[in-house]
Amino acid sequence: MNNNVIIKISGMQVIENTGDNVEIITPGRHYIKNNKHYLLYDDIDEESGRTTKNTIKFNKTSAEVLRKGNISGRLLFDKGKNNQSLYSTPFGDLLVEIMTKDVMLEESAEGVNLKIDYELYANNSKVSDSKIEIDINPFLS
Repeated sequence: MNNNVIIKISGMQVIENTGDNVEIITPGRHYIKNNKHYLLYDDIDEESGRTTKNTIKFNKTSAEVLRKGNISGRLLFDKGKNNQSLYSTPFGDLLVEIMTKDVMLEESAEGVNLKIDYELYANNSKVSDSKIEIDINPFLS
């Protein structure tokens, strides 16, 4: 699989036994370099119209999310490890810590599926148990 793809990102956050689902479907680009997957796509803020450029680099044990634009930051998901990041939003900067429980990667001729299970902390307090699932499929015209 290479270049133009359709990306489906599903996220679930559980805060005090209450779940919140988020899902986006967007076009993007996908390629593999040095045994790492690279996924590139843009987010456009519905209110301001400003764009955030996203790059996700991942393999079977880790994922790195780089965001530049309306929202900026670097989130690192390393299986079994804690990582801190500064996340900048239009509302201010936030220091977050991510405890990655699991990273699961499935690759097939039909597409790529990445699942990340993690705990999110801010200001040394647990914010949520979270899961992200990313499905990458070839763009069929």
